[in-house]
Order: sequence, then structure tokens, then C-alpha cells
Amino acid sequence: MRGLTSYLHALLLALVLQLSSQTQLLNSGDDVCRLFADGTKLRKPGGCNEWILCQNHISTTGGTCSGTKPYFKLKSSDCASAADTKYCDSPCTKKTNGYLGSTLNCANWYYCEGATLKGSGVCTGQYFDQALQQCVYAENTSCAAKFEWCDIVPPNVPFLDEEHCNMFHTCSSTFSLVNNTCDEGKYYDVQKKVCVDKREVDCGEHPLPVDVCGTNKLAVRNKFVSDGATCRGYFYCRDLGSGNPDPNPERLQCGVDYFFNQERQACMPREDQKCDWDRCDGRESGFELAQVEGCHNYLSCTNGKEMNVLVCEDGGYFDVAAQKCTTAIKSYGVCTS
Repeated sequence: MRGLTSYLHALLLALVLQLSSQTQLLNSGDDVCRLFADGTKLRKPGGCNEWILCQNHISTTGGTCSGTKPYFKLKSSDCASAADTKYCDSPCTKKTNGYLGSTLNCANWYYCEGATLKGSGVCTGQYFDQALQQCVYAENTSCAAKFEWCDIVPPNVPFLDEEHCNMFHTCSSTFSLVNNTCDEGKYYDVQKKVCVDKREVDCGEHPLPVDVCGTNKLAVRNKFVSDGATCRGYFYCRDLGSGNPDPNPERLQCGVDYFFNQERQACMPREDQKCDWDRCDGRESGFELAQVEGCHNYLSCTNGKEMNVLVCEDGGYFDVAAQKCTTAIKSYGVCTS
């Protein structure tokens, strides 16, 4: 049994490696709208006549094309008499005869006589099994139906690269994937559909800064380096012994009460560390001392994000421990020169 499990895992890994960077499995379970702004209209994956509408980053029912205009056309985002991509082309070729399962939707089937499409249909609540030439329950067959992003996304509609917060994609007028990278210091905001300051975007996996561990001429070895995006995050650059920089440094994070200090190679009390990123990093609520000389200013924090800059009244000082303003003179590294 263990041998069979290992084989299936290896088979799945091989399938994933064969897929292009923009290929998506139809039955992956991930909602495509997670990467798009609300209000975006997309062709429904696995079909040619339906569209979906993204709301709150979730797919909602859009509509269905029928009659003399059975195809959803990407370029115009409406129904048309003909499709504008090869996604909806007939699978029939000179070498096909009989029933043929769809590679776009596990439930669909076609009947071909050579290159001529004689009929098509859908297995209701089931998948079409190519070997058995019939509809069966999903658990009794395998399905690798897939689609490319530009099969469902209209031209020039931006969407997030899920693995890189500083990247996004669009599809060209010829339905080719176009990769885009935000300027340094910025991440892509899905809802605003533009690149914004890093502190405005929640990024689960911060991309490696350029040459974070140095270059082949001068590698950073056995040292900690700031992640260039947060006050608490940093990378550990290993000494590979070859003179080459670590291509995959481990990302680490200081505790809630500390910020990373690259010069000292350590996590230090956050009120004593200057940091140009979001100082509310790790603070789900409460207040945080602002990086303003004088120690009179402080920030309100909500869900780990800076919300408002506040000032103590009557020249008061912000007391970090008490989390409030006081008349007693306070001095911290972050707010002194």
C-alpha cells in the first residue's frame, strides 16, 4: 500500500511539473477570483458559453450565452456567434473517431467522425471516462482537465501573481500571458489594480529582495539580512562554501516586541529601532510609538496595520509601557536623533 501511495505522489508531482506556470487544474478547488478585483468579469473555467463575476474575491454566477450567440467573447465581454480563442475549438481531428472526453471539463464529451464534430454533451453530476466511453462517478475515474489564465481572462485585465506580491499578470490582445513587476518598494494591490507601497498590502510570502545574499563577486555569508518589507522579518544567508550567494535563504521573524537590527545582527526592542516599514507589524490592536523626533507622536494599530498618526496633547510624551500619553519626559531610540 505504501508503494502505491508513493507512486501516486510521484505521478502527481510529475503532472504538476509538466504544467506551465499559467496552467490551472480545473478541479483544484481554488477560486480564480481570489486574484482579481471585485467586479471583474471572466469566462467560466471549463466552458465557453458562461461567465462569472468576481465579488469579494469569490466567483458568483454571471450569465449564459445561447441561441445565435452561444459563445462568451473575451475581448468584448459579451455573447457572440463565434469564439475569439482556440479554447473553444472542436477537439476533432483526422485521427479521431467515436466519443472523446474534453480536456477542458471532465464532464464534457464529444462525438467525432474524423475532423467532423457530430455531437457533444455533458455528464450530469458525473465525469466522462475515456477508456469506458461512458459517464461514471467522479471517484471512479481520473480527471486532469485544465485551462490557461488567458483562456478565461479578457485582455488587459490585471491579476495577482500568487507566489510574488510584487508581480501581476495581464493577457495580451493575442491571449498571451504578460508578466509585470512593480517598482522597487511596491506590491500589487488586487482591489486597486495598481502597485502601492508595500506596507499597504498583506503579503504572506515576501519575495526575496534583489541580491539579498549578495552576488557572485561578493556573497553575504552566514549573516542575517532584512527582508526589505517588514520591521520584524529577516533572512538567514548560509555560507555555501563555494563563494556563491545563498539562492534560497530561510526567512525568519522577530518576536512581537522586537524589530530586526541588521547592523547588530539581532532582534532589538521595537521602541528603540528605526524602521521605514509598517511599525504596527505584529500589533493586532493598541498603539505604537511613531518614528517622529520628540516622542510625542504615536500610531493606532488595527490588525497589524498603521491606521492613524496621533499626537499627545499639551506637549505630552507617549509612554510605551503604559500605552498612553504622560507628562513625564520619555525618550526612546526610535524618536531621538
